[in-house]
Amino acid sequence: MALPYIALLTVLLLVPFVAILTKSFSSGDSFGLPLLSKGGNDGVFTLANYMFVLFDPASQKIFLTTVFISVAVATLLSAIGVCVGYYMMKRPGISGLVSAIVTYPSLAPAITIILAVLWMISPAGPVNYLLFRGLGVIDFPIQFTGTMTAVIIGDIALFSTLAVRMSASLFEMVDPALEDASVSLGASERETFFHVSLPLVLPGLTAIWVMVFIRTMVAYVAALLLGGGSMGVVVLPLEIFNRIQSLGVSGTMAQVCAYSVVLAMATLAGRLIYVFLVRRVFKGKLTGAVI
Repeated sequence: MALPYIALLTVLLLVPFVAILTKSFSSGDSFGLPLLSKGGNDGVFTLANYMFVLFDPASQKIFLTTVFISVAVATLLSAIGVCVGYYMMKRPGISGLVSAIVTYPSLAPAITIILAVLWMISPAGPVNYLLFRGLGVIDFPIQFTGTMTAVIIGDIALFSTLAVRMSASLFEMVDPALEDASVSLGASERETFFHVSLPLVLPGLTAIWVMVFIRTMVAYVAALLLGGGSMGVVVLPLEIFNRIQSLGVSGTMAQVCAYSVVLAMATLAGRLIYVFLVRRVFKGKLTGAVI
């Protein structure tokens, strides 16, 4: 009974990826993908497309920018997740309200979230109004848009739900008896947090960091709207998008496929690390599962 569904998934997922992978090693400049197009000359086997993607200075800058933004977002959201998640666990009376607030980004379209951030940090938005007119700490409005800071803020808004809810789940799985024992021995709440609760959830927090890193690596809406598009802060997914729109002008389909394979391999490596952390390092330290 499962055979038709397996065949459908193979056709929808595996065959296109194999075609993209094959095309990425092609020296041809035709638009069509191998296995999916009729006729056409796909050229001969070559590593030139990967040499371009990996060693071209502009491509290296894009890759490093993507990694830097992903590391920054994952690190900041892990810290935010720890603070908010622990607070939700210690204050169950308002955890429902906090949970509802942090859940909103996962329910709203990404474009809506980013547009809200764009309005918040625009020269005429509330952030600049407060700093410029309200507090008078700046002499003129700050231009956030078109900067890496704006992209990081946008990605934090997009993936805050993931980090906070997973962090809250981690702290809920800590045995309260361990914290009670620490307090009974004279430790303060702060000491209990840093010496008991945090070490217990640290493997899970590492897994959350990796998951947020993966999600940020493949996101481009914030870079498109907040980073200035193709003329501003360019991340790897946005570069792929731009090159597809300008095929024949700024590259070939084979180069686009090479970019796509590199991005896929980077996120796959992150996913494998995440699975390893959850199944190996995380195992036996807490009861339950990371959502």
